[in-house]
Formats: sequence, structure tokens, C-alpha cells
Amino acid sequence: MGIIKIDFDKFDKTGLKPILKKFETAGLTVDDIEAPNKAKRESGFLIKTAVLVFASGQKLTVKAKAGGGIFQVKLNSKVLPIKAVDDMDKAVDEVITHVKANEGNYLKQKERSAARIKVPKVKNVNTSVAAQIDAVSASIEQFKGMKENITTEIQTATQQVTDLTTRFTDLDTQLAAEKKRTNELTMQIEALQEGA
Repeated sequence: MGIIKIDFDKFDKTGLKPILKKFETAGLTVDDIEAPNKAKRESGFLIKTAVLVFASGQKLTVKAKAGGGIFQVKLNSKVLPIKAVDDMDKAVDEVITHVKANEGNYLKQKERSAARIKVPKVKNVNTSVAAQIDAVSASIEQFKGMKENITTEIQTATQQVTDLTTRFTDLDTQLAAEKKRTNELTMQIEALQEGA
């Protein structure tokens, strides 16, 4: 598929550090990594797989083939098209763009899935009122736990968006200052050239 250079011999947490740093810099926190560094045959190629789990819960599966090329990249089981196959930095940037673009939809889907869970029906015939209350109470506690998890994930995602917005504003301010300084220097150079 591509010629992205990856160390196939060290396709583990240590070997993936440069990629992880790039994700962190882009504001994407990786909570967990599954990279056993074990090769398996797939479609005639020797493949190693790493799964990165982001703070939002999204899963990125990266499959590398012997020789350091990328065999496949999946986000939440959906295959991502990677255009910059021969430039590692650009390829990772593409993946970052896909992950960020999908954050909002992913969190909404999780909320919808949680809302679809039905409270188990309790049979009235053989169940006492106390047992029915216990069953409903257990369901309520389960929903509370799920709600807390989803709320935490939404807060984390919101904080990441806020951080990125602040960073973008700061960079925008710096860029404006640099443009102003460039204009001033250009005017000074032109004045010096006219005076020469």
C-alpha cells in the first residue's frame, strides 16, 4: 500500500514513540497501546499490528508489513485512505486529521448507544416487590456509571477542543505580529534602497 518507513523489528511502544509524540503535540492523548510486536501472515504479507486507544475511546489500528511499509490503517474498524504514503510526517498528519474529524461523531454515537440500552423487564408473576425494586435499582446504578463515563469523556473532548482553540488563537496572534514585523522590515529596506 505505501512506503512509510517504520521499524518493523521494533513495532512496539518504544518503536512507535515518534508517532505518539506527534499525536500528543496535535492534542490527541493516547491512553493505551497494544503492540505485541508479533508477526502474522495476512494476504501473503508478514504483518505486525498495533492498536492505539485515544482518550475519547477511538481506536486506531496500524498494520505494518516487513520492510517498514504500512499495510493498513483503520479508525474504529473503518479503513482510512492514506495519500502521502511515502512521507511519514504527512501520513501521520492525515491520520491526525481523520481522528480529530471523527471525534464529535464518535462521542455522539456512544451517547446514542447508551440511550438505546433498555431496562430489563421484571416478571411480576414470580418476583416479589422487593426483588423488583432491587433489579430496577441495579439497572439505575449501571446507568449512572455509564452516564458518568460518558460525561467524563465529553468533558475531556471539550477540554481538548478548548486547548486547541486557545493554541490556534495564540499562533494566529504570533503570525499577525510576524506579518507586521515583516512589513516594517520591508519598508525599512525599501527606504534604505531609495536613499542609496
